[in-house]
Amino acid sequence: MKEKIISIIDKMEGSLLGIGIDDSNMLDKIEENEKIDLCYILSNGNKTDKKFKLFKKGKNKTVNIRKLKKHFKKKSIDNIVCDYEVIKKHIRSFQSGSVYVNRGKLYIYGNIKDLKNLEKRYKRYTDEVILEKNTRSFLLIVDNSKTKNNIVKDNIYRISDLFNDVLDFLTELLAN
Repeated sequence: MKEKIISIIDKMEGSLLGIGIDDSNMLDKIEENEKIDLCYILSNGNKTDKKFKLFKKGKNKTVNIRKLKKHFKKKSIDNIVCDYEVIKKHIRSFQSGSVYVNRGKLYIYGNIKDLKNLEKRYKRYTDEVILEKNTRSFLLIVDNSKTKNNIVKDNIYRISDLFNDVLDFLTELLAN
């Protein structure tokens, strides 16, 4: 899947928000792509080139994944590429934030064992969700160009997801 993501990054245009991208090949492809004019990388890796600025007021400013709406304007990012391992514990708030911020495509990649109800949760916002799997990893592509979100709808989804996660936890606890 890493090769597929690298080929996708090679074709990207506009702005890019990368969350948890620590692979040097991906970062090099982002740097080589001349069509990406603005790039935000939220990860632990240190890259000091001009293209990888986070914000105007400082390079080491941290952004909470749960508060993407606070730092970015509505529909201001063309592409989002993120590692599921990084956003896994904040997935309920990341879903509404990514739909709010993104005006293009969202790419989520990770291990296949972590894939759980992710496709179903994004299909509530749009029908244009593609899930590609192989034996060890997955790639979820969500087209957010036609999505519209609402505060009430986001809160209802967040509460229902919390309720489902609690039920899943309780069933696993009782089954073991």
